[in-house]
Amino acid sequence: MQVRSPVGTFPVRITGAGIAGGVPRIETAMGAWRSEISLDRGDVPLLIAAAGALVAAFVLGRRSAA
Repeated sequence: MQVRSPVGTFPVRITGAGIAGGVPRIETAMGAWRSEISLDRGDVPLLIAAAGALVAAFVLGRRSAA
């Protein structure tokens, strides 16, 4: 995965994952910058929508290839 910013495009790699304080967290690194992604209950609808969009794209792609 890559992140585009005003100063350039940087590769993002996952360096760890876990649960801290009952909240899922994903640790990432973007070159020299370290960051952390925290998910809470409010993110669940967005995660479901993103997963649904990926499944729909896969299914439509398979149908168009047949």
